[in-house]
Amino acid sequence: MTKRILVTGGGGLVGSAINYISDAYPQYDLFFSTHKEHDLTQESVVKDLFESVKPDYVIHTAAFVGGIGRNLASPAQQYYQNILMNSFVIHHAYLSGVTKLISFSSVCAFPDKVSIMKEDILHDGPPHSSYFSYAYSKRMVDVQTKAYNQEYGTKYSTVIPGNIYGERDNYNLEYGHVIPSLVHKCYLAKRDNKPLSIWGDGSALREFLYSEDVARLTLELFNDELDLPPTIIVSSSEEIQIKKIVKMICDAFDYHHVVWETEKPNGQYRRPTNKHILNTLLPEFIFIDLETGINKTVRWFIENYPKVRL
Repeated sequence: MTKRILVTGGGGLVGSAINYISDAYPQYDLFFSTHKEHDLTQESVVKDLFESVKPDYVIHTAAFVGGIGRNLASPAQQYYQNILMNSFVIHHAYLSGVTKLISFSSVCAFPDKVSIMKEDILHDGPPHSSYFSYAYSKRMVDVQTKAYNQEYGTKYSTVIPGNIYGERDNYNLEYGHVIPSLVHKCYLAKRDNKPLSIWGDGSALREFLYSEDVARLTLELFNDELDLPPTIIVSSSEEIQIKKIVKMICDAFDYHHVVWETEKPNGQYRRPTNKHILNTLLPEFIFIDLETGINKTVRWFIENYPKVRL
């Protein structure tokens, strides 16, 4: 029997990737909600959305999110908007009888300076100060999910992804995440024959995850044979320095005039994750390699510029 899935954040990076690959999952009837159509910070809107769609499952990807620039510029808005969206979506999923819900959190919700991120240490200390408000708002997704599972017997889960990138991302120069911002900056630098200026020294390490991989993983987790735990880290196995990411992007553009702004912050140095639970649930899953994903992302950006999300 076909299951109806409500996908919030349908116009965002993960939501649009789920839409793009949806034909490969005919067992699901997917409804995509976007910010322009539904302001999820308004409880009446969320209530009406659930009453209209009547979903069996929910994938909650909607968020007020950005890179380190937005984290520093609008911490209050990041906390307030995300707390409202998460609270209303999870609550009305329960009220509507949704049997499976996967909400997206973030690796930045983990405590600062942990040696390796595991699901059971999510609340063992404060997050990094550069994104404290966003981190706490995403950490509360895990709290609310577990609270509802405990009191109401729901089987809801929180997915904690690594740094996601891919086509249809937000390429805002000031507030975008690492890879989309760098792609846009490199495009403009090459076009204008100017240096590509980058914050920090490139020494920070990150795990990156292609958006279509996230989409496939999320839909695979709805498999009836899987008994989902309340919290699941979803990330690739490779940890790579930002300077190597920059080289891959520069190679894709064939432009290598780079200037490092070493007086600017690097952000948290490392965010390594333990993927034991994910690997146990989906041991056969194959991730796209980073260079291929970046090349596809750059090619899509060039073909669609300037009609990209900014």
